[in-house]
Amino acid sequence: NIKGNTRTLDSVIRREFDFAEGDPYNRVLVDRARRRLVALQYFEKVSITNEPGSSPDRVIVNVDVIEQPTGEFSVGAGYSTASGVMASLSIGERNFLGRGQKVNFAVGVGESKQTYEFGFTEPYFMGRRLSAGFDVYSREYKKSDNYDYNRSDLGGNIRFGLPLNENLRLNLTYQLFQREITDP
Repeated sequence: NIKGNTRTLDSVIRREFDFAEGDPYNRVLVDRARRRLVALQYFEKVSITNEPGSSPDRVIVNVDVIEQPTGEFSVGAGYSTASGVMASLSIGERNFLGRGQKVNFAVGVGESKQTYEFGFTEPYFMGRRLSAGFDVYSREYKKSDNYDYNRSDLGGNIRFGLPLNENLRLNLTYQLFQREITDP
């Protein structure tokens, strides 16, 4: 039984358990699932209890969560002697549409620099504990004290991650970009 999740889908919570309904009860797996749910940072509180089931060999596992905000919004401004006045805006969501997906968008503007970035990550690619994601970006640099030329980068990358054990992951990234340099 799952209670308290008004935004997060039940399947996002259930996938953190290494057992399904009808499997033998294992306290170690329940504790591991609780640690995983807390690590998601979608919930302010995670409580897992059990109660007797319909027969002596059955147990009902109750998962009670209190959701917390998962969105991120950031605005920044600054000044650099090399780049001049700069401003940035970033928006992100760690639990997009309650599906556990991560989405982020960032814009940065300055006297000699403009950047646009977008990223998406699916932490359970194809229903397995494999993460997959991509990032795309566009970056424009104008001639300044740092550069004697104009530079334009357009590119992106794809990412895959797989767990080696409970605390260690292997992440692979392939990046492709086009860089154009012009003399002003």
